[in-house]
Amino acid sequence: MTLHHRQQQQSLLSSSDTNNADSYGSTDTEHNSGQADERVPETSHLSSTTETFFHIVCITAGTGILQLPYALKSGGWAGMAYIALAAAISAYTGKILVRCLYYKHGVRLQSYSEVAEAAFGPRGRLVVRTLKDVNLLGVVGIYIVLAGISIDSLVVGTSVEQLGERFWIAASAVVVWAAIVAARQIHDVFVLSIFGTLTTVVMVIIVIWLGILDMEFMHARPPTKAIDIRMMPISLASICFSFGGNLNWPDLEASMKSPKKWSKALSLATTFIAFIYACVAAVGYGVYGEHVRSPIFLSLPSGIAVAIAKAMITAHVLLACPILLTAVFIEAERDLNISSNTLGVFKERLWRAVFRSLLMLVIALFALFVSDFSKIVPILGAVAASLVVFVIPVVCYFRLFGDQRLFSVWEYAWCGLIVLIGLACLVVGTSQALADL
Repeated sequence: MTLHHRQQQQSLLSSSDTNNADSYGSTDTEHNSGQADERVPETSHLSSTTETFFHIVCITAGTGILQLPYALKSGGWAGMAYIALAAAISAYTGKILVRCLYYKHGVRLQSYSEVAEAAFGPRGRLVVRTLKDVNLLGVVGIYIVLAGISIDSLVVGTSVEQLGERFWIAASAVVVWAAIVAARQIHDVFVLSIFGTLTTVVMVIIVIWLGILDMEFMHARPPTKAIDIRMMPISLASICFSFGGNLNWPDLEASMKSPKKWSKALSLATTFIAFIYACVAAVGYGVYGEHVRSPIFLSLPSGIAVAIAKAMITAHVLLACPILLTAVFIEAERDLNISSNTLGVFKERLWRAVFRSLLMLVIALFALFVSDFSKIVPILGAVAASLVVFVIPVVCYFRLFGDQRLFSVWEYAWCGLIVLIGLACLVVGTSQALADL
């Protein structure tokens, strides 16, 4: 029995809780009941709430954190409120997206794409599937390029300096390939999530520490501003993009031992992310003011500490790549029927390794040889992320639950605001990406 038919395993949106956006999931024992299926892992291979917390933080808190002080430069100190707003939107859309998986009593949909199909038919599935895969594959490609460039800058003055950027980009792709081929389920990359989160925390501590130390040597504090209405859309869009990550949420929720704790894990992770974002943004803008640069490393005093921070963020993006790719691979392998039930254990592992290797090869070749790859992907990403992270979850939610519950005026207003912000991010993000061409 597939995830699509996990009846009797989960307590799904009973008629008494259809008005509660958090009422989905199951009891703690849902994975121990029902018929066996290799795509529903054994309980020992499922993720705890703590593991899910680390997965969410590792996926979300990436390189976007480095531009947050500059986002405050654009919007002023009001950007701190934008961080709180973006966090609230991210948590809300993540919860309603997962709730949409359970819109039909007794059935759990398997993916974001199936949610779109349930709401808008096969064309909806095709659009969301395309946007999701393009965004995730593009982000991974960009991360590999950034990692290669960062490593090349870190080895200047060493015996391997002459190897060059392309070598390190290729090496980064090999590291990601090895991790994604070795991992079968999301649980298998838990160690990567832990280290990815720890690298982010270390980088944040270094940035805050260096900023505070630098402030002591300043004769005068650079100017700051409370709010800049004209630049508000750019500031808000930059911050919102730093919270994008819900393309992986259906797979993360499906991998949990207790899916009913999804809301708790997401809320805790989003709160933690907002906290470290606010710390970096406040220190960066408070210390350097209108002179702050993006990424924040460019404003910090050079030295071994900055080199360590760069190494940490480089490690983070490489560790996040296998987790991001799971949302692509799990759905694609399901569609291709790559499973031990149909192929046997050995052939399933072989074909999974072949499929993932081929896709990683395509990503690596684009990263290495398409000269404008790092400029084209942000355009596609701005379109895809704006729609699939902000707009589509809300639209699907109202479409699927419109005949099951009455929405309050406040919920209409809140969801309307989310859609408007998503469309603003689409315009601003696309414009900025086109300007960089």
